[in-house]
Formats: sequence, C-alpha cells, structure tokens
Amino acid sequence: MSSNRATGGAVSELSEIERQDLFARQMGQATTVAPLSNIANIFSLCALLMYVVPSDHQNFRILWGAAAILVAGNSIRVWLPRSKYVSVWRAREHTTRYDYWALMIEVILLGVLMTIFAAKMLPVVDGPRRMVLTATIAGLMGAGAVALSTVRSIGLAWILVHGLGLLLVILLRPEVEYRYLAFQLVMYTFALCVAAVYLSSSFRARCLAEFEAAAERETVGLLLDDFEGGSRDWLWEVGTDGRMSRASARLSQVSGIPVAELRELTFRGLLERLEIGSTRGGAHALEVLVGHLEALVPFRDVVVPVRVDDVDRWWSLSGNPLVSHDDSNGGWRGIGSDITEKYNFEQKILWLAATDALTGLPNRRAFSEELDAALDNTRDDQHVHVAILDIDNFKSVNDTLGHSVGDKLLIAVAARLDGVAEKGLCARIGGDEFGLIHRSPAEDVGTARFADYLEALREPFLVNGNRIEVRASIGYASSPVDSEESDGLVMFADLALYDAKAAGRDRVGRFSAALRARASERAVALQELGRAIEAREFELYYQPQIHAATGLIEGFEALLRWNHPDRGMLAPGHFIDVAEETGLIVPLGVQVLEMACAAAMTWPDDILVAVNVSPMQLASLDFGAAVAQALARSGLPGSRLQLEITETGTVDDRAIAQLVAFRGSGISIALDDFGTGYSSFETVRRLPLDVLKIDRLFVSELHHDSAVVESLVEVSRSMGIKSLAEGVETEGQLDQLRSAGCELIQGFYISRPLPASKVADYLENSRATAGFPGSGP
Repeated sequence: MSSNRATGGAVSELSEIERQDLFARQMGQATTVAPLSNIANIFSLCALLMYVVPSDHQNFRILWGAAAILVAGNSIRVWLPRSKYVSVWRAREHTTRYDYWALMIEVILLGVLMTIFAAKMLPVVDGPRRMVLTATIAGLMGAGAVALSTVRSIGLAWILVHGLGLLLVILLRPEVEYRYLAFQLVMYTFALCVAAVYLSSSFRARCLAEFEAAAERETVGLLLDDFEGGSRDWLWEVGTDGRMSRASARLSQVSGIPVAELRELTFRGLLERLEIGSTRGGAHALEVLVGHLEALVPFRDVVVPVRVDDVDRWWSLSGNPLVSHDDSNGGWRGIGSDITEKYNFEQKILWLAATDALTGLPNRRAFSEELDAALDNTRDDQHVHVAILDIDNFKSVNDTLGHSVGDKLLIAVAARLDGVAEKGLCARIGGDEFGLIHRSPAEDVGTARFADYLEALREPFLVNGNRIEVRASIGYASSPVDSEESDGLVMFADLALYDAKAAGRDRVGRFSAALRARASERAVALQELGRAIEAREFELYYQPQIHAATGLIEGFEALLRWNHPDRGMLAPGHFIDVAEETGLIVPLGVQVLEMACAAAMTWPDDILVAVNVSPMQLASLDFGAAVAQALARSGLPGSRLQLEITETGTVDDRAIAQLVAFRGSGISIALDDFGTGYSSFETVRRLPLDVLKIDRLFVSELHHDSAVVESLVEVSRSMGIKSLAEGVETEGQLDQLRSAGCELIQGFYISRPLPASKVADYLENSRATAGFPGSGP
C-alpha cells in the first residue's frame, strides 16, 4: 500500500471498503458530537430568545424557537440508532449516507433560521442586544465548525450558510458601522473555512495512518516455520478437524507433553489437560478463548493460567482463523508465550501499589477500590458502613519516643485492627488514620461493630520496653442511608470523626444530617467571610458587667454578631472558628476594636468596654498598632478599654511583653474562661492581669458544688485582681457568688446582650434599679 495514504494522500487511492470505512468514521465522529453540540446550542438559543427578542414579538419568539428546536432535534434521530442504550432503534435500517444528508439538511435549515432571526431582530433591537445577537451567531458558527469539521462538506456548509446569510442581512442595513462589521464577518468566515479544512484533513490523515498500520501488521511474518529457533515463544496450529496440526519441540517443552500426544489433542483439550479451568480466572479465560474460536474472531494476548508438572505457570495466547479460498474455516494458527516471570512481577507491582509498605495493610488506593466494589455488589437488604479511625495521642508518641517507636506502634496497632476486621476491610489511609469497611443487615447499625476496634486498643502496647496507652476515635457513615457514593461516604465519615474528637475522643461517632448542615454552614462561612468583613456586615452587642455588692455598672463586654444579608443575625459559633483557621480573625478583630471604642465614647466616662482578643490577634505584629489606632480614632482613653484574653493565647513571651505594654498605657487585661485551659498557676502569675473571669461552666454547678468557684475567687484575691463570674442566670447563683466574695458578675440574670442602640436606655433604667433586675428592662 502506498505510503502517501498515511500522509494525506487522495481518498481515491483507497479501496472501496477503506473509503466506506473512512466516511463512516467521519460521520460517526460528527453524529456523536452533533447532539451534544445541539444541546448547548438550544440553551444558547433559549437565552437569545429571552434576552434579544422584545416582548412585543412574542409570536416570533414562540414560532422561531419551536422551529429551531425541531430542526436541532433532528440530530437526536441520527444519534439514537447509534446508541447502545436504545436497543429499539438498532434493528432499523440506518445508513451512513442517510446520516450525512440528515445532518446536511439540518445544518442548512439552522443557518436559514439564524439568518431569519438576524434579519428580523437587527432592525428592532437596541445596541446591547445587537451585540449579544452578533456575538452569539459568531459563537455558534465557531462551535459548529469545530463540531462538524470531520466531514468537510458539512462543516463548510455550516460556516457558509451562517456567514453568507448574516452578511446579506448586514449589507442591507444602511448604517456605516455595518460595512465594517461586514468586512470583519468575511474575514471570520474565511478563517473558519480554513480551520475546518485543516481539521478535516488532520482527521482523515489520522484515519489513513491507522489503515496503513493495520495493513502492515497483516503482512508481518510472525508465523514462519523457522520462528521458534532460539525463541522463548512457540507457534500453534489447529487443522480443520480441530486437532493440533503443528506441535513443535518448543511447545512440548513448555507444556510437558510429548509431541506425539500433542498431535492427538485439540487446542481446547490441550488447555484442559493443563488444568486451565481449575481456578475462577482460568475458567473465565477458557470461556473467552472458546467464544473466539467458535465465532472465528481473532484474539490477542489472552492470559491463561496453566499447571505444568504441578507448577503454576502463565501463558499468553494469540490466534487468527485461517480462511480458505472459498471463505470456509481452514483452522487456526497462532503464537503462545510463557510469561510467568513477567506476570508474577506485574502482580507484585500491583500488590505493592495496593499495600501500605509499613503495616502490610491495604492502602488508600485499595481502600477506595474495595469501597467501590462493596457499593456495587451490596444486596438491597444490606448496608455498607464506612469508618475512619484516628489514633488520638499518636503525635505525642513520635515527639517523646521517636519515630522508630511510632512506626513499630503503628505496626502493632494495625495487627490488632486487622484481627478485628474479620470479613470486613481494615486499611491504612494516612499517617495514623485507618479506613474500615463492613457490611451488615439493613436493620443493624455499625456503632457496636466499630466499638470493637476501640476495645481492641485498650490493652497497652509494649514497644521497645515502653508501655504505651493508645486510644482512638472513629467516625462512620452508611450506604444507602447517608450516601450511595464512595467519596460522599468517606467525607461524611470524616465529619463524624471530627465530631467524635470534639465530643471528648475515644468514642464512635455516627454521621447525621446535623453534621452535614454544620459542614455546609462552615463551607458557606469560609466563602463569604472575607466579603462580609469588607462589607462591614458585623455588629456588636453589649452585655453589662456589674458589681455584685452594689449593682453599679463596671462596663460592657462587646459580643460579636454577623448580620448576614440572607441568614439573619449569626452568633460567633457560626464563623469564629473559620475566621481563626483562615487568619481573617485579624482584620475582623480590628473592626471590632474600632466599633467597640466608638460605641464606648457615647457612654458615661466611668464605664469601660471589654473586647475579646484571639490568640492569633495577640500574636500579630501589628496588633499593638491596631489597638493604639482604634483608641486614637475614637478618642477613648486607654483606661476605658479592657482586652479579654484566653490562657492558650498567652504562653508566648512576646505576647506577654505586648500585654505588659498595654497595661502600661492604662488598658486593663482580663483572663477569660479561667480554669478550663491548660496553663499552670505559675504561668498565669506571669500575666499582667486585672480581672480573672470564672467560666459559666463552674457557675452552673454552684447549686451542688461551690468549692471550685470559691477556690477561683480565692486565687484571684491572692493575685490582687478582681474576679468576674460569667453566666449568672438565677438569683440563687448571685447570692452564692456574693457569699464567695466574687466582685463582678455578668449573665442573663442581669441582662441579655444589647444592641448598641439599647445601651443608653439600659444605662438610664439601671440608675433606678441599681443594676439588678426588677423594675428595669
């Protein structure tokens, strides 16, 4: 065959069968893309009808839209018979030539319809709509040129009908700008024609190259008689009677069967003697081979397991039917190879790719594949439970005992978990994370099953002489209850794991709709928080802090709220964690300082404002300047500003130095949530504190245990600072706090947080009630 076939030679040099095959490939490509392109076109045309056509042309909109949809829907009639999913059409006669003319008519009609649309609308619409109209037609021309480029005549017809039609409409317009537009249209049409011709030629050249390669493969002499000399492969040949008409010494050597016996065997008999059907994979391979032999269909590189002298081997077989001059079956001829070493190496590579190198458990990839298989093969009366297990204290093991001990601990943990898995799957999917998959009857939940894994870890591990206590948390989700997608189940199991850790660890967490809502809410906050800070959508509410003995107002704590445009007023729990994670807490904190200082300037001179400061703000290099700027802009004295910090944000020496500097400028410092953090008493003593705030958790327990509160009040007294109890909600709590000597109180019993506009009224009423509830608001 001439080599210019592969380099774009004339189609006339091809045989009739090859010309038909080339045309079928061109049409097959075009009719595959056309329906998808038309779907996009229909949406574009709908948008065009809705925006461009004026409301007083409703009849034109309906009639033209219906005509366009009917014409575009013609390609579905072309595509349906080709689809493997629409069996009812496949039996009908449907030729490639029919597809060609159906598509050509569709192209011409769509071009005419677009010309009518342009002719009708250009005189009656305004400038923006003209721009949208011309841009849409240009886009449709380009998209159609690419989609239909495999058939040159159809692609050019699409371009020219649209281009010439639109050119005629434009030339009929009297405005001078249309002359320039006509020139641009001619250039654009010419460029599209060149591109369509080039794409069509490229597609044809690729097809011709494939024809050339196929022809060359047919002429390669792989089956010559002297092929086996020095080769590890062998030839096999079956005559018309089904027996091995060619049985060489090489085949006898690899099969362990004498040549004389080989010649008495059929090809299938040879494979059965080598026990090909003794395994599930072998039985399937035999079924594939028999199917090809009976249907006279060539096969290539079919891998079959055989057993030679009680040793498992792997062969690769290829074969072609021998057809006589009268087209009758003349037997088979093929080639075989012993690929045992290659096969075993490939299987080892696959095993390594699916196995965690440290623990020997399946890895993340194998976990994903097993989960997909479980979801595909689970019966209707079964549920699939997917869990993520995370070791709670593993980082401390690495930090204190070293990574070698940590690795050995992971190996020991993996062995215990794998022992619990039984018929399920345990895989290592991360550093100290394990994935678990279990099936169960639909009426059973997975909590008890996964609790067995936690129980298995309770016995201490001995690693290099170290006794190590291991605890873990598990989160799981179930299919089909929570999701039927593998990615969704893993994501939901992760959410349940985080919830289990937040609830105290060493427990099994079950995914719920509430967790999904919380995650969705968090994702929305992550997307919207930066915009909200720029739009200044945040407000401050103020909760009074009063003297326990006199009821006089000491100050107000500024409490942040997000006035979301769609979701209303949101409490800090909806967004503060996200702000901390993203670093947006720093610019948000600056806004809070500015608003709080400005509001405090409207209050009496003896009332201060308390502002919460996050650890990230305190660690910021610009925080000191931000505080100073907020005071300067508002005119508020530093003595009327109090910064509330937490224990976790104050252990850094630089942060303590910053607090000392604030204290020197008159700003007071309060330690929030005292008693709930991890700082030692000595660490707290280093802080320049003015107020120690007792957490509401301890205040709520006053009715049956007041010892903690009394101890905390005594601590603050010994440090020479004031004590402030949060969360006071009843008169009884107030009385107990007074008896304990607590100086300041804050809570719903005194007042709920007030918007800035209500603070003045509260201050006015508090003069009559001494700050305590009664006749006041």
